[in-house]
Amino acid sequence: MRTSLWFSIFMAGSCLAQGDIAALLQSQSDLSTLLELVGLVDGLADTLASSSNITIFAPTNQAFANVPRNIPEGEAIEFRNNTIAIGALLANHVFKGVYPSNVITDIPTFAQTLLDISYIDNRQPFSNFTGGAYNGLVKNGDDVCVLSGEQTISTVTEANIKLGEGITIHKIDTVLSFGAPFQLFTYRAGYTALNAALETAKLSIEFGLTSGDSQALNLSDYTIFVPTNGAFASIGSVLESADVETLQDVLACHIIPNNVIFSPSLGNVTVPSLQGANLTFTVLPDGSAWVNNARIIFPNTILYNGVAHVIDSVLAPGEFDRASLKPSAPAPERVAFPNASAVSSLALASASLAFGGDLMTYTTTPELLKTVAAVATATTTASATGTATASLSAPLAEFTGAASGFLAGKGAALAGAVGIAAMLV
Repeated sequence: MRTSLWFSIFMAGSCLAQGDIAALLQSQSDLSTLLELVGLVDGLADTLASSSNITIFAPTNQAFANVPRNIPEGEAIEFRNNTIAIGALLANHVFKGVYPSNVITDIPTFAQTLLDISYIDNRQPFSNFTGGAYNGLVKNGDDVCVLSGEQTISTVTEANIKLGEGITIHKIDTVLSFGAPFQLFTYRAGYTALNAALETAKLSIEFGLTSGDSQALNLSDYTIFVPTNGAFASIGSVLESADVETLQDVLACHIIPNNVIFSPSLGNVTVPSLQGANLTFTVLPDGSAWVNNARIIFPNTILYNGVAHVIDSVLAPGEFDRASLKPSAPAPERVAFPNASAVSSLALASASLAFGGDLMTYTTTPELLKTVAAVATATTTASATGTATASLSAPLAEFTGAASGFLAGKGAALAGAVGIAAMLV
């Protein structure tokens, strides 16, 4: 490691941290890989020097060693040859705001990072949320955990390393993952019926991954509800007789554009869907969250540029009366389509062939993701905001950085990368 370079990089920010940054970081022997990767990214010292009130989740050496080498960030870690991927990876670990461990509760806080659309290499972009990618913070027993894309859970192994008043560092045992594009997520998670319905309906939505000459709707910063395969099968008779326009209307009901809504921010509110009709949200005292007549059974999957909530029933166009909700009824009795009957298989075109070479499927969902509270109740340690906007529980201070990222080859290979990424969906 180039010791003189590290001293010059970190001493540049010593006035911000009100202490000897170089000495502190060099004393952490299990962060030497992180220090080396930081040195590959031009502009990092300037970014830190112009920023305050940030939280860095610092992967240990072993965490970096465990990253698969067949993905862009894994290759970059191994060969130190892709500063865009390294910059994106590091940016995803820098949170806007100060989050000491004692402000994290058993209700997830979804906070934004410095990762934005400017990080694009010749294979893919890494994230595209306005204001920065999201990750979640939540207590798991006595542990503080970070929730990121691809069902990844990172556990804080050493908390609250302070660099003056402006920067807090937490060591973590697993590198944070990027969110997958929407249809790649549904394929990997096994929600094939929705993938097939999207293909059949020809909805012309690129979900934020599109080339400049595409005529499809370029949808970013969205919330989407994903019915299970069983939910689609329950209304199979309706789907078999539906024309393309009807199917498009049904699917558009499952999308909220320009509004990233994580479950802790839900209350008894209504929000317009892409189809135009309002979606009615209900939060019950038992902690269950509902959209129209469908229960949210798996919330808050962080995507490339949106958030997905899995639901147990297909939504229907039209207004929903909250008073008609029957939460005790099983999902097959809460179908939103009168006289619908179940079928054993759906005659819909499949999108699965597009991802046939992808082997990263979610065979086992971590227990924390299945059990973490979706919303606050009287027995939890936090309260729901009841608003229909992204849930950003207030850190101790707001981010005041002048720079937006790590300035690592921003915009490189933009046109080619976006064209390649559009093929993923």
